[in-house]
Amino acid sequence: MGLLRLNVLGPPEVFHDGSRLTFALRKAQALLLYLAVEGGMHQRRKLDAFLWPDSEPHEARAALRNAIALLRRLLSDPEASPSHHIHVLSLHDLLSLDPHAPVELDLDVVLHAWKEAHKLSTLPSEEHHAALVTLVQRAIALVRGPFLDGFWLGEDAPFDAWREQQQRQWQMRLLLLLDRLSFWQEAAGEFEPARATLARWVALDPLAEEACRRLMRISLARGDAAAALQVYASLQAHLAEALQITPSPETVALAEHSRALAAGRRSATVRPITAESRPPSELVAPLLGRSTAFRHLVGRFQQARAGQPQAVLVMGEAGIGKTRLASEFVAWSRAQGAEVLRGHAFEMLPATGRGPARASGGGERAGGSAGGRVAGGAVALAAGTTGALSRPASSHRG
Repeated sequence: MGLLRLNVLGPPEVFHDGSRLTFALRKAQALLLYLAVEGGMHQRRKLDAFLWPDSEPHEARAALRNAIALLRRLLSDPEASPSHHIHVLSLHDLLSLDPHAPVELDLDVVLHAWKEAHKLSTLPSEEHHAALVTLVQRAIALVRGPFLDGFWLGEDAPFDAWREQQQRQWQMRLLLLLDRLSFWQEAAGEFEPARATLARWVALDPLAEEACRRLMRISLARGDAAAALQVYASLQAHLAEALQITPSPETVALAEHSRALAAGRRSATVRPITAESRPPSELVAPLLGRSTAFRHLVGRFQQARAGQPQAVLVMGEAGIGKTRLASEFVAWSRAQGAEVLRGHAFEMLPATGRGPARASGGGERAGGSAGGRVAGGAVALAAGTTGALSRPASSHRG
């Protein structure tokens, strides 16, 4: 029995045994698509009215018989007996696809991902993060456009109203997948994948202010205020054209913040750019191996935003990326609209006998093996404010 594969998220595609099918009767294709998406058994008289609403009852019955015959020819198996109709089952006045026949439907993959994502209103656990991201990314990759894009029957057929209802339903499910996936990616410090996911969300729904704001914030966290302003300009134009309204005050404030950052960059004194002088998001090396720690910081940030002040101590051997992690988080927090306060810690070094005690400030100390030093820094979070010791002092292990 050959595999029947149907892709309905976009212009419909039907494959049988690896070959793409073409349909001499458009309503025969509509019948197959409806049976595959809805599942279950359907009364013939209801299918008559669903696909041929303007026909006389006897004409609609004859048209349905012709459509069924066409489907059976297209889905026939040369090795099967003539009495065994592959995929299309008829039982008295009922019609369905054979539930035991091999069928693949892109909706099934998307529905499974949507159910898994819908269960989570918070960040997934570390052990489930990679599997969930992969599942949702695979589902999103199957979406080529709206449900049955460009396919309709006309004649005021109820099929067209069903198609529109399905389009709205799957649009909402896809938006949730894009929302959750971008949130998980952003929380893990995966800014470039998050930017791509948000860009697809905005392309799918250009009037979605929340998606546009998040894309603007991601652009700011990546040090690209110009890109944030481009997103705002596009949103502003779409809202004016479609709804004759302006962006919300929150979005306007974010745009003003982006303009201020862009103006500050243009007026800054030109100097050679080194790894030390680049903004954190412009460093060449990606933030590797720190997604779990970054996700933890984002979780604490959300708690602080909910009115629960937080304090986080970042510790580890010198050179493992603590400063980079804190800097990326501070840049991300600033892009969320938080007020960022920076401080410096100082360590009083003991006298050596050759001079007075010296105060050492400004920077993580290298050479951790000497004396077994472990550097540590603090990040304090309160509602609307992020404080960081950007160049923490070193502490000693006993």
